[in-house]
Amino acid sequence: MQHRWSSFILLFVMCFVSNVYGTEYIVKIKKGANFNKVLSSIHRNNLQIASIHKQGRLAKISIDPQLKKQSAHQLALLNRHQDVEYVVENAKLHAFDAPNDARYSEQWALAKINALSAWGLTQGSNNVVVAVIDTGVAVNHEDLARNIWVNSKEIVGNNIDDDGNGFVDDINGWDFHKNDNSPVDETSAANPGHGTHCAGIIGAVGNNQVGISGISQHVSIMPIRFLGADGSGDLFSSTKAIDYAIANGAHIISASWGASIPKSMAQPIIEAIERANQKGVLFVAAAGNEGANNDTKPSYPANAGLKNVVNVAASNSKDAKPTWSNKGKLTVDLASPGENILSTVPNNAYTALSGTSMATPLVAGLAALLKSQDASLTPAQIKAILQSSGTKIDLETACNCRIDAASATAVVSEKSLTLVPAAGHIDISESIDFSAWGGEAPYTFSSSNTEIASITAEGKLSAIKKGQVKVIVKDAKGNEKSSYDILVDEKPNEGNSCPFSDPMMCLLMCIIAPESPWCDNNGGGGTPGLPPEFPGLPEY
Repeated sequence: MQHRWSSFILLFVMCFVSNVYGTEYIVKIKKGANFNKVLSSIHRNNLQIASIHKQGRLAKISIDPQLKKQSAHQLALLNRHQDVEYVVENAKLHAFDAPNDARYSEQWALAKINALSAWGLTQGSNNVVVAVIDTGVAVNHEDLARNIWVNSKEIVGNNIDDDGNGFVDDINGWDFHKNDNSPVDETSAANPGHGTHCAGIIGAVGNNQVGISGISQHVSIMPIRFLGADGSGDLFSSTKAIDYAIANGAHIISASWGASIPKSMAQPIIEAIERANQKGVLFVAAAGNEGANNDTKPSYPANAGLKNVVNVAASNSKDAKPTWSNKGKLTVDLASPGENILSTVPNNAYTALSGTSMATPLVAGLAALLKSQDASLTPAQIKAILQSSGTKIDLETACNCRIDAASATAVVSEKSLTLVPAAGHIDISESIDFSAWGGEAPYTFSSSNTEIASITAEGKLSAIKKGQVKVIVKDAKGNEKSSYDILVDEKPNEGNSCPFSDPMMCLLMCIIAPESPWCDNNGGGGTPGLPPEFPGLPEY
C-alpha cells in the first residue's frame, strides 16, 4: 500500500512539475572540509561544476532540467553529504526597474534632503569607495569619469594580474556577467542604464558646469557588473560581486536589485554580506517596488537583517510613499527620495527614473559623505546616524523617517550623542547590545519599561515579554538620546523554507530525503517513501 501511494504521488509530481525552477544550483562546502576533494567527489558523480567561488566556499553546478528524477536524487545526495553545508537554487535576481512615472524638473531630491547645507560641511572625498553592483557603469560619462575608481595596483593592458587579486587588468572594476574586465553598462529596452543612473545619484561630479551633481560630489565609484542588459543576473554572480567589492577596498556597497525568494535560498548572499560586515563595509539595499510589506513578504538582499544592512524604501516630493514602494515597520530601515530622480545614463545623457533603485544610491551617497567626515565610522554607527537624524514622515519604516543630509552631517561634525542602534525589533527570547557614539563617555543605558525589557548599565537589552520599549542613553555631561520604539515580539521563522522555486521539486526531495528541514513533521515522518522503480542513491 505504501509503494502504491508513493507511485501515485510521484506520477502526480512528474506530470505537473514545470521548468520554472533553474537548472543551476549552489553548493556550500563546510568550513574545514577539503574543498578540492569535495569538488572531485561531486564531479565523479556526473555533476557538472560550472564555476567555483573559494571565498564563499561555493560551487555552481549544472543539472539537466529534463532529468528530474536524477536531479532530485543528486540534490538529495548532496544535501546528505557530510562535507556539504547546504544546496540552494541559483536564483535569478533583477534590477528594481523604474515605474513609468512622469518626469519632475531638475534634482528636487537634493533640495528635499537639504544637500546644500550638508555641502557646507563636506562635499565628500575620493578616498571613500562606493561599489555600485548593478548593470555596470558608463565609466567615460562626462559627469562620472572623474569620480570612477581606479585600481592603481594594476597596469593598463598588460594582460597580467599585477595585484594578485585573481582578476586581470581590472582597472575600473569587474564584469561578473561576462567575466571580463569591462564592467560597462549595456542598455536595452529593459535597461535604460540602471547602474549608470545609480552611480550618478551617488557621485556625479559637482561644480563642473556639466549635467547634474551627485550627493557626494567627490567619491570613488567602483563599477561592478553582474546584471545583464536585460536587467537580470543570478545569485552566484552577485555573491562573487560582493566579495570582489570587499577584497578591493569598498567602504560602501549600493545594491538596487533583489528578489522575493526564501531566506534559505538567499543564504549565499546573506553570508557574503556578513563577510562585508566583518570587514566594516556598509551594505545599502533597495526594499523593492512591488508595493509589498517586507515584514511579511521578504525581499533579498534587503531583508538580510544584519547590522551593516540599510533596507531602503522610497518617498516622493511630498514625503509620501509612492504606491509601488515596499515598506515594513520591522524590516525596512528608512526612506529616501526615489520618485522621478534625474541622473546620468550612458552616452553622456540624463533622464529621470523612479524606484527604490533610485532611493538606495542616495542613501549610499549620503553615507559616503559621513564616511568622508569620519573614516572611523562603522556601518552600524552610520545606519544609526541616518535614522536618528532623519526627518519624521509617516511611511511605515523602522524610524518613520526620511534621510536628511544637513542633519546627518551636522551630527558627525558636532559628534552629537547617538544611540546605536537607533531602531529595531527584538525576539522575545533575544538580547541586543546597544552602544553610543559621540557625546562624552562614559555612557549609561536605561529602559523606558523594565517590564517589557531590561537593560544593563553597559547596554545589553534583554526581552521579557511582548510590547514596545525605548532605550535611553546618557553621557557624562548629562546629555540624553532615546531610541525609536523597539518592538518586542516573536519574529517570523523563515529558516525551514524550501530553497528551490519549484514546489514539486521540493516534494520530490521530501520523498527521496525526508530528513530535509523543509519536509513535514521536522523530518518527513508522514511523507511517503520511495517507489520501487526509483534507482538507489550513488555513494560518494
